[in-house]
Amino acid sequence: MDTVLVVDSTGRGHALCDLFTRTNPDMTVYYGPGCDVIDHPRIVPVPAISLTDPDTALEFLAGRPVGLVFVSNIDALSVGYVDRLRQAGHRVVGPTAAAAALESSKSRGKEFCADHGIPVPEFEVFTDPAKAKEYLRQLPYQCVVKTDGLTPDGDGSVVCDSTADAEAAVDRFAEEFGDTLALIVEERLTGQEISVFALLDGEHAMLFPTALDYKRTLEGDAGKNCDGMGSVAPHPNDSPELRDELRAALIDPLVRGLRAEGLDFTGFVYVGAILTPRGPVAIEINARFGDSEAEVVLPGVSSDFTLLCEAVLAGELPDHELVTDGLDRCSVALVQGCLDPASPEAAVGWPFGPFAVDQPVTGLDRPAADDVSVFCANVRRDATGTPRTAGGRVLHVVGTGATPALARDRAYDRIGSISFPGMRYRTDIGAAPAATTVTYAEAAGVTAGTVPTRK
Repeated sequence: MDTVLVVDSTGRGHALCDLFTRTNPDMTVYYGPGCDVIDHPRIVPVPAISLTDPDTALEFLAGRPVGLVFVSNIDALSVGYVDRLRQAGHRVVGPTAAAAALESSKSRGKEFCADHGIPVPEFEVFTDPAKAKEYLRQLPYQCVVKTDGLTPDGDGSVVCDSTADAEAAVDRFAEEFGDTLALIVEERLTGQEISVFALLDGEHAMLFPTALDYKRTLEGDAGKNCDGMGSVAPHPNDSPELRDELRAALIDPLVRGLRAEGLDFTGFVYVGAILTPRGPVAIEINARFGDSEAEVVLPGVSSDFTLLCEAVLAGELPDHELVTDGLDRCSVALVQGCLDPASPEAAVGWPFGPFAVDQPVTGLDRPAADDVSVFCANVRRDATGTPRTAGGRVLHVVGTGATPALARDRAYDRIGSISFPGMRYRTDIGAAPAATTVTYAEAAGVTAGTVPTRK
């Protein structure tokens, strides 16, 4: 096999394309819809492929067969991309729509965890905003209010400091979704988050390195949640003992639950968790690799990823070993901010609200280096070949080093040579020490990290 199709268009997708080509010198990756700013002779964008229409991929594959298809975008997974391509006879790595619902419906994911012994915060699901507010008013701890489905910028989760905050979040979502409202009110856990990744073949799981994702928009972890402003890997608390604990508490019961429910899940699973004194607690299941964690985890993998995908399709992951370089990485997202903060007429910028696009990007032509990478997300070439911004998160700049500090320094040094109007980024990615884990539930006398009793 010397060709694959990756279905994605994010920095994660670029990192996957890089993984295929870097670990297999004979591999050519078709990347649909992809990104035409990527400058690599064996990564070929296919803009005619739509993330929400699998028939566009089938049209491409009819004229150019590939060895396998790797679907890594939740928009594509949730509409049944894997199901449709497999029905047409293609070899596909990725969860079916039914399996991807563990991410596309937060209530489905929470209930799956509760049913299969995966620790989750106490939670309840509501479609009536009045009942949701009645429930949250009697909680003995702070809470998080989440919409049930996918949100375009990762902002469907509101971490609440007070009952008033929680009621405002319920009102906001009720106004936004109307009669289709479905939301979750869950116990708020504070402490160190961790991103846990595994490659699944339907029966077995291969753990990948952990990461720490910075989901808040502003320095000091302030501001609203978003798709993420950067990541570091490995996680600051990483250790063999922690990895064993994560597998036992989260990944092994997840695989058992998938088998028990007959869910067809191949490819990457990503469990977002909180490290509590009683062990890891899952806050979400994702049916693909994290973004921007892919940009700091996947570049460290030196195993032939094509062979791992073949092992996934054959159900033979235990026969293979994951080899990584053991280096530290720090990724910083460059996003489209406000063009003129002094003007009340200017768009406020991503992810706060409307933002400009089509801004020229400079500095991407610097020669490649082993210690720095730039992964492309929402950036496209215009008719003259000039890279221009095309969305909220534009680029992910990744530094690599023997220490976390060196990786961080290299990322920010590279950022100094890139610019576009309104460019914004957090200046503290990788700078904050690992937090001490405390839970609000503990302070209130509620047991955290246990499977809740369903009401």
